[in-house]
Amino acid sequence: MGAGDKWVDREAGPVVRPYALTGGRTEPVGGEVLDLVALVVAAGGNAGTGDSRDLTPEHARILGLCRRPVTLVDLAAATALPVGVVRVLLADLILQGRIVVLPQRPIDEQHSADLLKEVLHGLRAL
Repeated sequence: MGAGDKWVDREAGPVVRPYALTGGRTEPVGGEVLDLVALVVAAGGNAGTGDSRDLTPEHARILGLCRRPVTLVDLAAATALPVGVVRVLLADLILQGRIVVLPQRPIDEQHSADLLKEVLHGLRAL
């Protein structure tokens, strides 16, 4: 490489540090820690509607992705943001009433190991 060459990826877009997206916060406001597979959805099913002028682009993107139930880890993958950042941003949206966390099934209501084994055997038979 010559002296004038730069290591620039012009297609990468602007580089913003994760702590700048959360205002320096590393923990969600309110202390609610969301599980990686927690299902979240836009409150009232109206993602993308209403007044979103007060949202950051990251908040708006997450809200748009929540039109259907989606897991926290899927949001992190879709936005290319670290999981910790997505947790903080989701907590902001939950406090604003724009996002709700869907309750998970209690352990005793989840599928039995025998049922899961039968599904696995059925898939292998295909």
